[in-house]
Amino acid sequence: MEEGVVANWRIALGDKVKRGQVIAEIETDKATMEFESFDSGYVLLLVAEEGETLPLGAPIAVLGKKGEDPQEALAAFGGGSGGGEAAAPAPAPEAAADAAASAAADAQAVAESAPAAAPSAPASVEAVHVDPKDRRIPASPVARRLAREHDLELAAITGTGPHGRVVKADVEKAIAEGTGKAAAAPAAGEFSGEVDGWGRPYVSRPDDSVRLSMMRKAIARNMTKAKQETPHYYLTMDVDMEKAFAFRADFNEAVPEGTKISFNDLIVKAVARSLRDFPSVNASFDGDKAIIRGDVNVGIAVAVEDGLVVPVVRYADQKSLEAISRESKALGKSARDKHLRPEDMSGGTFTVSNLGMFGIESFAAVINPGEAGILAVGAIESRPVVQGGELVIRKRMKMTISADHRVTDGAVAAKWLTKVRGYLENPLKMLTDGPG
Repeated sequence: MEEGVVANWRIALGDKVKRGQVIAEIETDKATMEFESFDSGYVLLLVAEEGETLPLGAPIAVLGKKGEDPQEALAAFGGGSGGGEAAAPAPAPEAAADAAASAAADAQAVAESAPAAAPSAPASVEAVHVDPKDRRIPASPVARRLAREHDLELAAITGTGPHGRVVKADVEKAIAEGTGKAAAAPAAGEFSGEVDGWGRPYVSRPDDSVRLSMMRKAIARNMTKAKQETPHYYLTMDVDMEKAFAFRADFNEAVPEGTKISFNDLIVKAVARSLRDFPSVNASFDGDKAIIRGDVNVGIAVAVEDGLVVPVVRYADQKSLEAISRESKALGKSARDKHLRPEDMSGGTFTVSNLGMFGIESFAAVINPGEAGILAVGAIESRPVVQGGELVIRKRMKMTISADHRVTDGAVAAKWLTKVRGYLENPLKMLTDGPG
């Protein structure tokens, strides 16, 4: 993680904050985390706006005693925006007193325990509305206000602050040069100048630039790294799911509502048991050696609004189907609610990615860095197959392993895939073949 977004403030100017109190929600690459205060005191200044992206170590608020000047705290911290703009003047004493009227005295300024890093620290107590299209553009509050006042688009201004942040000087330069205006988009239905064979005009439609979320940027970075550094190879196998269908129906009929299992739970269990049988697939590449992982921790790819997260079911080879089902449901809900903790997404040794619910017949997935493989699972379909010399309709499913050729070869991965198929075609073996 190199930067974060202040997704939501839980405090306001003048509030009294206790040590350990949740004061904000911070959006990271994969989740939205609650941020607790390290100190107590009055809220003298909210440095960061909701939706603003800031680098690690940047100040987001100033706490202190009643009547203290927040600008002095910022100056002690490092001061300034890092982009050459001067700090805004401190609020008038009357305004500061009014803002803190409801809070009690006796607190310690946050500046005394602030980290040594001193990135940008814009100074403004003005509560302002942030246009949704500008929310993820890094900019100081002063720069945002100036841009709004002059009807400029932050996206059209080149930032010279830390990490490309737009600062006051950048906006002033755009004002002076008459730049910073968004390009005029073609009006809806504007004639493109071309017609089809019947003389009907083609309509020109404008492009739309969408700024990547932090999660999307993390996915782009990690997947690029995986494809550039990991030599993938792919093996696909067809699985007869008739017995799995019958097993699941019987199982769910016999257990309480909260412990019913899905086909993905069966797949996770089959994958976990097979990884225990083939340790070389439960591995990772580390320079001049392969690390054979002792634990079997299966990641489950979960689609969320901004992209994809992979919460991990730990010790999946040792857990029952009911336990895997309960844990998978809880992790999936946390993922969709953006409440996953870092520990929920770390320590995976292999991943399952299932797109069967979207009707995908088969696909090949990209290996998560630090793992030796990922299993891509397609839809379970009724298909005609030849069995015993006759054409019959059976429920079938395709699965594809993407494997790291640095730590495992095709023959081993093929045997592993055959083991997974064996468990799915005879589900009772997962419950009777050894412990777990």
